[in-house]
Amino acid sequence: MKNIKALTGKIVRFRDARDWAQFHNPKDVAISLTLEAAELLEHFQWKNPQVK
Repeated sequence: MKNIKALTGKIVRFRDARDWAQFHNPKDVAISLTLEAAELLEHFQWKNPQVK
């Protein structure tokens, strides 16, 4: 648990140094997560699962 708290602290400091807290609300986080997931899925869109 100590490692998670330390990592969370580093993330919060990173965020605060860039004044990103204003964007960290449920709506904006959900939209951003969906957009990033869509970009990742784009790489697999036309891949044949049988071909590696």
